Formats: sequence, structure tokens, C-alpha cells
Amino acid sequence: MNSFAEFGIEPTFALDLNALASRYRDLQSAVHPDRFANATDAEQRAAMARAVEVNDAYNTLKDPVRRAMHLLSLKGIDALAASDTSMPVDFLMEQVEWREALADARLKEDTDRLDALGAEIASILRSLGDTFAAAWRGEHLGVATTLARKMRFMQKLGEEVDSALSDLEQ
Repeated sequence: MNSFAEFGIEPTFALDLNALASRYRDLQSAVHPDRFANATDAEQRAAMARAVEVNDAYNTLKDPVRRAMHLLSLKGIDALAASDTSMPVDFLMEQVEWREALADARLKEDTDRLDALGAEIASILRSLGDTFAAAWRGEHLGVATTLARKMRFMQKLGEEVDSALSDLEQ
């Protein structure tokens, strides 16, 4: 499925998320199963399937990492292919440092450090997204693939920071 086609927009990394949300509401309104309450079973199933497709497409496009992966998939590239595990050594070393910092902050229950780490990761993720957009526009697919993989690493690390903060708040 091409999520961009689902929304009638050109495949690009830089999206107006407000316009995307507006288009999503319009599409959901048109295909929502409640509109088909008096329809036949087949029409209700079709409406439900269409609503699921719209939801999936929206969730893909609104998330920058999923959007980058999807763009690459439209070019036949699986950025998370198990057969391609290469990453720049400096990035892998940074991953080790970030994970150590996360483990240390978690162990010490240092919410200030976790907040700072989360902010740093979010900033890096935005920067990687900007660089991905430039690589994508320039059709530098190898570079874009590496950037998308880095984005996924950083997103997962950010999720771990969020989880650590949630655990400490309980």
C-alpha cells in the first residue's frame, strides 16, 4: 500500500502535519463504518477495511521514522533488512554512550538527566530527519537508507528514555 497515494499527496519527507491531519479527518469521515450502519454486510466490511487502510496510512505518514522507511520501501529498499546490519562505527559508539547514560540515569533515578537525554535525542532525531529529507530530495538513496536506520535507532532510544521516566513517575 502506498500511504501517500491513499492521501492523494506526492511522496515526500517534509509534510504539513496539520494538512495531513485535516485530510485524515476528511477521509475518516467518508469511510467511517458508522456511516454504513444500514448498509449490507459486504458494504460494512468494505467500509471497515477502508477505515483500517486510512488509519494505517495516517499512522505511517505522521511518524517521521515510519514515513522515511515507507518512502524507501516505495523505491524497493528495506532499510531494516536483516541482511544489512552495517552502521557507521562512530554512530554505534555514540549508541553505546547513550545507552550507558540511560542506564546510569535510570539506576540513579535521575529524572533531570533522563529529561536532558530525551531532549538531546529529540534534537538529534529532528536533525537526522532534516538530513534525510535533503538526501531523499537529492535521490541519494544509500545515504537516506543509513539516515533512516539511524532515525529508527534514535527513536527506539527515545522510547526507552520515555519508558524510564514513566517507571520513575509511578
